[in-house]
Amino acid sequence: MNRTENRNSKAENSKSPWWEQILRGEKNGLLAESLRRVAKLSSWGYAAGVKSRDLAYQRGWLRSYRLPQPTICVGNITVGGTGKTPLVIRLARDLMGKGLKPAVLLRGYKREHVQRRPVLVRDPARVRVSVQEAGDEAMELALRLPGACIGVGADRWAAGQAILREYPVDCFILDDGFQHHRLDRDINIVTIDTTDPWGGGELLPAGLLREKPEALRRADAVVLTRAASVAPDRLRILRGQVTGFMRTSSSLMESRHEPRELVALSDHRVQALSALKGRRILAVSGIGNPQSFETSLSQLGAEVIDVLRLEDHEGKPQQVWSWIQANRRAVDWIVMTEKDAMRWTDPAKPGSVLKEVYALRMDLMITAGLQNWNNLIGLIHRLAAGTTHAR
Repeated sequence: MNRTENRNSKAENSKSPWWEQILRGEKNGLLAESLRRVAKLSSWGYAAGVKSRDLAYQRGWLRSYRLPQPTICVGNITVGGTGKTPLVIRLARDLMGKGLKPAVLLRGYKREHVQRRPVLVRDPARVRVSVQEAGDEAMELALRLPGACIGVGADRWAAGQAILREYPVDCFILDDGFQHHRLDRDINIVTIDTTDPWGGGELLPAGLLREKPEALRRADAVVLTRAASVAPDRLRILRGQVTGFMRTSSSLMESRHEPRELVALSDHRVQALSALKGRRILAVSGIGNPQSFETSLSQLGAEVIDVLRLEDHEGKPQQVWSWIQANRRAVDWIVMTEKDAMRWTDPAKPGSVLKEVYALRMDLMITAGLQNWNNLIGLIHRLAAGTTHAR
């Protein structure tokens, strides 16, 4: 049986979520059509809610709060994985390279242990809480960004204030905060996934758009992610579409997700990417764009025998490891995303279970508009030094 047949033999593992298949027209029939009509009607209500919220902030009926240090927002206009986390890592590292001390603020989505007060996930010296208290994205940032502060909480302003009470911070990075108007910001950076830029063209729940593309006029910079994953003609058309929604003063950049190394879950040793070549593997993920992850593995020379795809931030460890144990005899290695490894790895598991299980570590590379990126880093540095104003 070839790889495609084997992968498709476990259709439940490799399909998109059922609701996404319905929204994209991949499922037909009376029930699917009825659900699409209901979703379309609901999207009108969602649109009205978005307009009402925006108006409330514009008129001052709802108050925005400002932190005393410059705040840079990294967000998107669609749900799902658009590459925000790798961009936040790149941004924080480049700012630390300039001598700044950034703090990253997240909501802490899908935390198992949710607290009302803000949680300091890491300080400049160490990680302070478990993944259950932090959430998978915050824990990935905490391990990838030694020297930075990472805080989570539904109220990002309160999380920032809590960090400032304990540590000096030069600037804040607001992760996934483009729609979080409660916290004022100096710079808005929006990521758009070139493989699915407009989320079906409809607002939630009829599509995957959080806001209409016209919201890009609030962006100071737009980064087209996974730019190497689409044909040049399609990328050229998308550039024109995005530029049409942006302000003329805003900057456009392009990026790709570049695999960096493999990290063993059993002992955290690092393996070179070349070790994947010719390996028969299981690909396991619970992210917004699993196809991109699986394609990266294939391009590195791995033979992907089967995949387990779960919805973004979903999947109980017991469910995942049961599937792995049932399928691992046919393969050499199991590879998952680094974010998923944060959530699914139990340090108490015996080494035999974690043996030959790896996390693929990715970095974001700016492939077009590098000067725009460097100018952005320079602007943030000047804002932190108090020598200029963003707006």
